[in-house]
Amino acid sequence: MPCSYICHELHNLQFFSELTDEECGLLLPFLQQEMFQQGELVVQEGAFPDRLFVVVKGKVRKEKVLGITVGASGLEAWQEKELFEVKGAGQHFCEDALIAEEPANVDWVAMEKSELFSLSAGNFRQIQQESEQTGRKLLQALSWSLYRSFRKHEGQFAAEVENKKLLSQMRVERKKIKAMHRIARSTSVSSVNQTLDTILEACMDCLDVQKGSIMIFNRGVLRVEAAFGRNKDKILGQMQVINETSVSGRCFMSKKPIFIQNIEQEKGIQRSPDPSQYSNNSLISMPLISPAGESIGVLNVSKTSQAIFTENDMKILEDLTLEASAALAHEICLARLYRNFQETLLEVKQAQRQLVQAEEKILRIIQTSWPSMEAQGAAGND
Repeated sequence: MPCSYICHELHNLQFFSELTDEECGLLLPFLQQEMFQQGELVVQEGAFPDRLFVVVKGKVRKEKVLGITVGASGLEAWQEKELFEVKGAGQHFCEDALIAEEPANVDWVAMEKSELFSLSAGNFRQIQQESEQTGRKLLQALSWSLYRSFRKHEGQFAAEVENKKLLSQMRVERKKIKAMHRIARSTSVSSVNQTLDTILEACMDCLDVQKGSIMIFNRGVLRVEAAFGRNKDKILGQMQVINETSVSGRCFMSKKPIFIQNIEQEKGIQRSPDPSQYSNNSLISMPLISPAGESIGVLNVSKTSQAIFTENDMKILEDLTLEASAALAHEICLARLYRNFQETLLEVKQAQRQLVQAEEKILRIIQTSWPSMEAQGAAGND
């Protein structure tokens, strides 16, 4: 250790700042001076560092090489360095090497010509044996350093979790907006059935489910007008009596969502005897209500996996069905007007046919009666 480094200069180094001059004098023989050139590795990833490093002059960066190097992956090989942090004069790193022999998971590289002090794990233990007071202060410095490092990583982890959650929410919102856009445009298709298919498919894609149906109220019953899933052809067109014992019936009558995580535990609800109806016990049934408050029908979704629906899934579907209800109310109103027009047109045509038949009958009567009337007229003239 060069004599040019006097004890009070150690106080500028964070790890040794609490030591007295006497304790610094005791420590100096145990420190090793190390010099590194710009770009030189101080610690390499995978190596087993055995000492604490303290930066006296210069800067050292913590980095990790990321990338793909295996051509068999089918992806183009690439590499880049991810910078985590920079340590300057007075700061230290690799303090955990004093108490544990673990491989480094990052590289430490000199950013410029740098001078470092190092304290090996062996010398650290020897100080504990030779000077209880100095050893206790070094242990305290190590504890505080590890605690700050833990708190820093804890904060980073919490921020990462929060960011992942925000990203997940953004993805969900993006899918929901895309689904609502598809629903809003669904009325541009040529038929009500195509509109129903588009609405159902948009809702299912947003929730990432593979099975669902839309039931529309018609003449006192609910009829399956759109369906997706393995039993699509089986249930399409089926009609259901509206009552409290069925999920769809209860949803339609109450005008409230039915959110079930386990249908076996629901009181007053009868499960379908068809085993293919539900892949698991979780399902959601949402009412379709027109802006005027009229019940149009219900939209049902269920999972084909063992996963269950969440409250968030129900909220997403609730937003989508509000949009769907507005679109369907318009389409169904037009369909009813068209049906009424067809029925009225049919009645008019029937009335016209009856009128034509009456005219033909009158004409036949006249034609058959006219000769006898002419004969009677001639006899009277005579």
